[in-house]
Amino acid sequence: MKALGIYGGSFDPIHLGHLLLAETAREELGLEKVIFVPAAQSPMKTHRPYISNPDRVALIRLAIRENPAFAFSEVELKREPPSYTVDTLSFFRQAYPGHDLFLLMGQDSLNTITGWHHFQQLFSLATLAVGVRPGFPPQLPPELEAYRTPSARSKGIVFFHNPEVAISSSAIRERLRTGKSVRYWLEPEVLKYILANNLYIE
Repeated sequence: MKALGIYGGSFDPIHLGHLLLAETAREELGLEKVIFVPAAQSPMKTHRPYISNPDRVALIRLAIRENPAFAFSEVELKREPPSYTVDTLSFFRQAYPGHDLFLLMGQDSLNTITGWHHFQQLFSLATLAVGVRPGFPPQLPPELEAYRTPSARSKGIVFFHNPEVAISSSAIRERLRTGKSVRYWLEPEVLKYILANNLYIE
């Protein structure tokens, strides 16, 4: 059965760390495609995105355009916030009934997942695929042990290698705000768009 990776986040802005995680997951998990899903408003964050939704979508388009295995969806941007992952997975489950779904995330997201909206339902909709950084063994919170292996209520949890890249969207925003270089942190066309439109300057 074909497999899709669902990769949600603020992508504010999308950077090379996001792309590396997605490409590594695609290769290691045998995913046909990875779909980037920008959130309108993450319920885990107290602030809205720093730039407009059209600008974030434009940056994602530029970042992924040369990889035919990457796509994006505006499904969360078309719903009223906050963006709940369980609703997004339900959408993709209906849209791709013949595919296995993998929800891509980092270890930090896994550690907070029990605080997500209806988190138990996530496991029945998709396999959780967790990127693990070099030198850090996979860690599964005790309360998630019951979901580790596939069962009637869980698609299971798998781990893949997440290359160590010390890049974050917050650090990029701060460097742009203070006039520092973010060259090699972003796809060149993404950086061009940001500078041409004076994004993240204020």
